[in-house]
Amino acid sequence: MHVRCGAALSLLLLVSGCSISPLSQRATAFSTAAMAVTLKAQNAYELVEQSYTDAQMASLVNNFDTKGFNTSQIQSFMPTAAMQARTQMIAGLQQYATLLADVSGNQSVTALDTQSEAVGKSLQGLSTSAGLSGVAKNAKSDIGLASSAVDALGRMLIEHKTAKELPGILTQMQKPVDDICQLLEDDIGTPEGGGLRNQLENDYDSLIAEQRMYIYANEAKMTPDEKRTEIKLLPQLVTTEQQDDATLAQTQAALKAVAATNDALATTKNSKQAPAFRALLVEIVAEGQQIGSVYNATMSK
Repeated sequence: MHVRCGAALSLLLLVSGCSISPLSQRATAFSTAAMAVTLKAQNAYELVEQSYTDAQMASLVNNFDTKGFNTSQIQSFMPTAAMQARTQMIAGLQQYATLLADVSGNQSVTALDTQSEAVGKSLQGLSTSAGLSGVAKNAKSDIGLASSAVDALGRMLIEHKTAKELPGILTQMQKPVDDICQLLEDDIGTPEGGGLRNQLENDYDSLIAEQRMYIYANEAKMTPDEKRTEIKLLPQLVTTEQQDDATLAQTQAALKAVAATNDALATTKNSKQAPAFRALLVEIVAEGQQIGSVYNATMSK
């Protein structure tokens, strides 16, 4: 815990010697931590994309002699437009974090206007798209709420903001950031319900079934050691599924922490110490570090 506290507080200390307000210092620290989390959120979709591909590959191998192969057998688990909608929302959160850091400094933000406007316009386009409707439906969320949140964030990113507007930005973006984080949390879902975690469970159910099929179809030709090796893959698949699901659940927790910390930051406009915000910052830094290390290990397998 001391290491995590030190990592979080060091974000504040990095800017503490500068001639900027306590709120700006806190916004910069939050920006760094939030960016780390949102950059990892995209990995949740890549993780399930990999499990979906693995399940298709296992089926293809088992059924090649009877069904052969054609390119239509290998597909993405999510259509391009649907994946793009998720990517745009995550990019919007990233750009929001970037904007907070830049308006908190003493430098001009003119150089960032083009990038911020581009992300903002893409979010405004997303607010009325079928892609966002699909996300809301999958997350069992109200499409009007999702559209309003995405549009509000998009409009704010398009505006040219300065440091003096930081308090207003934080107040204005509390609900949109809360709603977008909640939408992404719900999109990750649960193993029993829907979303990424349910897809992951289905993929591993398929992988385990295909591995059983492979053993039964080939055991007569296997040596005892070969059969033992193939059987050992079954509990390994169960363990990997549990680890991957825990990673997705941790990503949900990290997104929740981003929203909570952003809310706390907005309430510290007139505070000097802000202990509640500091405590949440420790949590978000820890979440970002943990999911980063887990995804790095998982995706390198």
